[in-house]
Amino acid sequence: MISVAMITYNGLAFLPAQVASILDQLAAQDELVISDDGSTDGTWDFLADLAQKDPRIHLLRNQGRPGIIGNFDHALQHCRGEIIFLSDQDDLWYAGKVARLSEVLSSLPRLWLVQSDAALINADGQVTAQSFYALRHSRPGFWVNFWRNTYQGCTLAFRRELLEIALPLPASLPMHDMWLGLLAELTGQVRFIPDRLTGYRRHDDNQSALTPRSPGQVLAWRIQLGLALTVRCLKRWRTIRKLRRMSHGS
Repeated sequence: MISVAMITYNGLAFLPAQVASILDQLAAQDELVISDDGSTDGTWDFLADLAQKDPRIHLLRNQGRPGIIGNFDHALQHCRGEIIFLSDQDDLWYAGKVARLSEVLSSLPRLWLVQSDAALINADGQVTAQSFYALRHSRPGFWVNFWRNTYQGCTLAFRRELLEIALPLPASLPMHDMWLGLLAELTGQVRFIPDRLTGYRRHDDNQSALTPRSPGQVLAWRIQLGLALTVRCLKRWRTIRKLRRMSHGS
C-alpha cells in the first residue's frame, strides 16, 4: 500500500491539477492523506466534495501545530502505507512517478529513502529550469545536506519504518524534508536517481529551498537542527540501531 501525505492551505489555484496528477497514479488500495491547515479560499470545500467521490482520499483538518511542520506531522501520523510520498499542493506529478520510486525502493530492500530530480515550472506550468539537481548540486551525504540541504520533500519517497524515528517532527525544524533525509542518512542507505518526475512549481506564494536565507538565519537553523537530531538519536538509539542493521543486512 502507498500513502501520499499532502498538506494544504489556501491552495485552490493549483490544487485540482496536482490532486488529479496524483490520483491518476494510485491504485484502489492506496491513499492520499490530506491535512488542511484552516483554508479559507474554498480549498476545503473542493477537497471535501472530491473525498466523497473517491475513497482513496483521507481528508483531515490539522489538529496539531499550525504551519508546514505541524501540518505535515499531522498528515504523516495518519499514513498507513508501507511506502510514503510527500506532496505539496501546487506542483505536478509526471506520469510514472509513483511506479518508478516504488520500484526503486522495492528492488533495493536495504534502501530507506529515494529522491528523484524535478523540472521547475512557473504558475502557467511552463518549464523554467530543467533540473532542480543542477540548481542545488543535489547529492546524498549527511554533512553535505546538513550544511546545504538538497533534500526536496515533493520529490522523495521512503519506507514507513523511517517514521519510527522521524515522528513527531520537532517544532524547531527548518523544513521537514531535510529532517527525513538526514535521519535516513544516519539510519542506512539513500539513493538519488536522475529521473525528472515532478513539475516543481515556483510562484509568488510558495516557500522553497531556492529562496535565499540570511547567514544568521542559516546558522540558527543549523544549531536548532543539530540539537533536534542529537536529542532524537539519544531517545531512539535502539530503533536507529535496528534499522541500521536491517539496512546493512546484518
